[in-house]
Amino acid sequence: MTKGSLPSDDWIHQQALKFGGQSLPARPVVVDDTTDFMAIDRDHIIALQGVLYLVRCNEREGRFGMEDQPKFWVKRAVDLSTGQTHILKLVFQEEFKIRVGSLPVKCVRSAEKEGRVLELVRGDRRFMQGRTARDSRGNLVRVIDFISGADLLSYLHSIRLRHEEYAATLLPEILARVRESCGGIQRLHDAGLCHGDIRNDHLLIERDTGCYKWIDFDLNQDFSDFDVWSVGNILHCVVAKGFVTFSDALRLRPELSGQLKEDDASVFFPHRVMNLRRVYPYLPAKLNEMLLRFSFGAQVCYDRVSQVMEDLSDCAESMDWKWNRI
Repeated sequence: MTKGSLPSDDWIHQQALKFGGQSLPARPVVVDDTTDFMAIDRDHIIALQGVLYLVRCNEREGRFGMEDQPKFWVKRAVDLSTGQTHILKLVFQEEFKIRVGSLPVKCVRSAEKEGRVLELVRGDRRFMQGRTARDSRGNLVRVIDFISGADLLSYLHSIRLRHEEYAATLLPEILARVRESCGGIQRLHDAGLCHGDIRNDHLLIERDTGCYKWIDFDLNQDFSDFDVWSVGNILHCVVAKGFVTFSDALRLRPELSGQLKEDDASVFFPHRVMNLRRVYPYLPAKLNEMLLRFSFGAQVCYDRVSQVMEDLSDCAESMDWKWNRI
């Protein structure tokens, strides 16, 4: 976009004040090349294919106690034409490795892959919605509709019930929602795509609708079952109403000292107990059997997310959970 094609500075000032409540400098900073995302700051304007976005802040990392760590490549911004809030995901090249059990897994960020997912899931309420736009240098920016709500873990922590009461009342409904969300992941797999970063903070619960929505699809792995194993982390989070580590288990049930073994641990996070029925004996046996398929002691593992969905349905039927009413 050339300077001559931009709206006037007066228009930019007027819209910024209207939608952002913010007075800008006399000459607004307008950026149409997002390559140097570190230099794009609050109250700067990002120009993308004829649309101007007022940057309000950098999004922040919300896991592992890193709430204060800004993600400089992810900007919260307001469309100056409509006033709608968006998340702008700028191109960030990153590679890193994690481990699933003893297996190292290479993770690579891909804006193009996330763009393909956004195109596939357009109109599907189980996913965040958005589009892609190229900046003046050809960088693929993802323009995401802002979702007002809480992530799964924050929602679970907000429930003021003892675990036994939670398991008897709210857990069946939440598992029904998780099963529906798993259907979204299976849809990606059927199309030859993946989520790539299934985490408790990447499943948002929309405030107005209660819909569970997957976000953030820009990671790829060289491990085809990564999504499947990651679903186990979601199940642990939901069934445990947060997380249960080995130290948590011994605090809750000191009599388990010396009884919990490596086979009871999560493959992804060896400090977490996947054999949750040892800690919460009132949990359904079939549900615990599902969790054990994601443990070091697993004799049988899941190959597809659809198998997880099937077993969740079997568990619901065995417990007479009335999912058809949810």
